[in-house]
Amino acid sequence: VKTIDHKYTSKKNQNTTKLTTMARKKSIPESCPSDEESDDDSNSNENDSDNDDDDNDEDIQEDDDLTFYPICCRTTTDRLTSYSTLAEAVAYDLRQNTFDLLRHLPSATNEQFFEKAIVCINKSRTFVSSSAATTTTTTAAVVVEGDELGKRLTEYLDAALGDNTSEEEEEEKYFRPFLTDDAFLLCMDDLQDLCEQRDDTESSSGGGGETTMTTATNGDVVVAGGGATNEKLQMRITALEEQLTRAKACITVLAVDETDATKQPAVRDNDTYYFNSYSHSSIHEVMLQDRVRTNAYRDAILSNATALFKDKIVIDLGCGTGILSLFAAKAGAKKVIAIDASDIHTEATEIVHLNGYSDVITVVHGKVEDLIAQHKLPLGKDEKANVIISEWMGYALFFETMLPSVLTLRDACMDQRDGMGTMFPNGCSILLEGATDLRLDFWDDVYGMDMNPMKTRVAKEMKNDMNVEIVQSDTVVTDRILLKDWNLNKCSDKELDFEVPFELKIQEGKGDSVRLDKLVISFDIAFDVPNTTPVYFSTGCQSEPTHWKQTTMCIDPLNGSPVLKAGEVMKGTFQMGKNNSNHRDMDFLILWEIGSFLMKEDKSTFTRRCGGTIVNSLTA
Repeated sequence: VKTIDHKYTSKKNQNTTKLTTMARKKSIPESCPSDEESDDDSNSNENDSDNDDDDNDEDIQEDDDLTFYPICCRTTTDRLTSYSTLAEAVAYDLRQNTFDLLRHLPSATNEQFFEKAIVCINKSRTFVSSSAATTTTTTAAVVVEGDELGKRLTEYLDAALGDNTSEEEEEEKYFRPFLTDDAFLLCMDDLQDLCEQRDDTESSSGGGGETTMTTATNGDVVVAGGGATNEKLQMRITALEEQLTRAKACITVLAVDETDATKQPAVRDNDTYYFNSYSHSSIHEVMLQDRVRTNAYRDAILSNATALFKDKIVIDLGCGTGILSLFAAKAGAKKVIAIDASDIHTEATEIVHLNGYSDVITVVHGKVEDLIAQHKLPLGKDEKANVIISEWMGYALFFETMLPSVLTLRDACMDQRDGMGTMFPNGCSILLEGATDLRLDFWDDVYGMDMNPMKTRVAKEMKNDMNVEIVQSDTVVTDRILLKDWNLNKCSDKELDFEVPFELKIQEGKGDSVRLDKLVISFDIAFDVPNTTPVYFSTGCQSEPTHWKQTTMCIDPLNGSPVLKAGEVMKGTFQMGKNNSNHRDMDFLILWEIGSFLMKEDKSTFTRRCGGTIVNSLTA
């Protein structure tokens, strides 16, 4: 939602698959008896308690054979990448993707092994299926496979699992399985066996050696070294029993019966939520008071009245209060169709009448995709729009994902003959720069008091949040670089999700070194149709602030922000794409490293000094 001074928090993809499908499986009770049943059967329960786990194992043997899909497997329909044992699936990931799941799991004796392993597995599967595990070319998104997928997943888990300060509710959603009937989650004790073998190997080698994993002929993973005494086995049994009790309690709480009165509420309709947010007057007031935005549209339309608008058909998508439609009518358009899916269309109709343009402007209520499909737009049989105007931009340019709807309208209703139709604006670009941030420094001296203990809490919030804020130009320490631009008359929806390389250098005059606390995303807009008067505006830190402000993400506040020295560069890849759960949200993945380019034998070689990964989302 476009609101002034609004902060957006990071949310990873959530999967609402219920754990009831897992209740019949290994080590998970189908249901918990009521207190009344427990009292009535207390004697029986005491006599049979030692046999509970044996009974469960017998039930499992009667179940269908489990199918194990490797962590780096995206589909459950390809039987060639499925295995009958956990060991084979783990070995496949290591062999095909150089991804070692065991490396990211805790010690087998860790009291929270089950909980941590469940979170790790579901985080891994979520990442593999997300836009972060794809590479976008100029024409389409390309799925990352092999060693590159394993590398990205490893870097993501190092960052995601390395943060011991994650919010409890943030971690809790990963207890719900991403993959229905995930055999990895149903055989946690087998996974713990593999980790125990790893622990034994590390222990026997003094903790300094590497674990060697091979695949035996029967598919089991064998960890070199190992062996356990009876005392160690007994200790492990005790630990397993405690962990199993906690896991059962956790899963019982999370497993929701759909027939129960406490069942989860229906999933939010993201489109309805989005359109309803524009029914409130405050958001229109904020946009209209944005002088940079509104003056740019007014100047672009009125200064090109003769060249583009006089006696032409214009469609205004997302018209709101109708201000752009009024400008178009004033510029001499013969027909203006103003479309809005929110309730503000009622006031827009009254505003059009009040200003004397009812004979030119028709306000239409509805989603543009539905209006096109149902032929409800007031266009004649052979009529096409000469100009499509729309203020579709969101934070970081694409937040709210309105542009795809504008492109749909373009393809269906705009005159595609050369020079006969155009989008307005017709060009956009997204840019990146680096800046310092003094929020952590504030806690060094607060009215003469040292409040350093607050820094960890603040740093955690800075890491997890993407902010929409006005970044002062004097805090910018790098050059502002172009990431990608689009010709709105030709680009497709697929091109809006993208991955590009980037390279940042110290801004001239900033000295020998600068601290890089955050990356700053902004965008520029162009009304630059051939043979017209061009108009541009920018949302960069160096320009007059707009209601879009700038979108920022912190680099590494928990471990200390990196320093960029003179002669060095921060380079890497910047990836941005629609969120899988809510297409109106945006996911970001930035892989970065700082170092220097050196010439050796007429070849430029990059020497890395430090680097890292930023994974975040911009969500409503």
